[in-house]
Amino acid sequence: MNETEVFARTGDSYLCLIHPVMEGNAYRREIAPVIHLSSFVPDELLSNMITGASWRERLLGLCMAMAKNPVTFIDAMVRSLHDVRGISVVPTCAALAVLARRGLCDVTSLLTSTIDRSAFDGEVGWAIDKAIHFAGVQSNDAHGRGPNYGQVFESHTEMYQWVLDGHQD
Repeated sequence: MNETEVFARTGDSYLCLIHPVMEGNAYRREIAPVIHLSSFVPDELLSNMITGASWRERLLGLCMAMAKNPVTFIDAMVRSLHDVRGISVVPTCAALAVLARRGLCDVTSLLTSTIDRSAFDGEVGWAIDKAIHFAGVQSNDAHGRGPNYGQVFESHTEMYQWVLDGHQD
């Protein structure tokens, strides 16, 4: 399997991964093809997608990784933040925050890393601050929506918690 086949099998599902629709849990129906395909995609391909050149492939790779075995992909998620692709920043930080809250990764390293926090109108720093707060490491919360793409961090954490919990209704 390759990225082209992943996109062919999941259609436009990646669009929901930009701004998950929380009303009526619509995101659950919209990402079902992505979750279903996750067990068939090789780990190496998922890692490559998470760090890939396009935000679209990063979003798909991230969602499939969270459904499959997310701990395996933590390094790829962190690497992707060193070479950001706009729309994938908030979802990646949200996924890491969910994993950190579960004790599966340490997000404090994001505070001292060489990640460019000013990228995308400061969205990278905003998302890192949201992740650190969500994980319970920092009491100060960065409020509002992502400054560049208007993404709602809490929508992404809700979605990735659901995916991590085995995507049960």
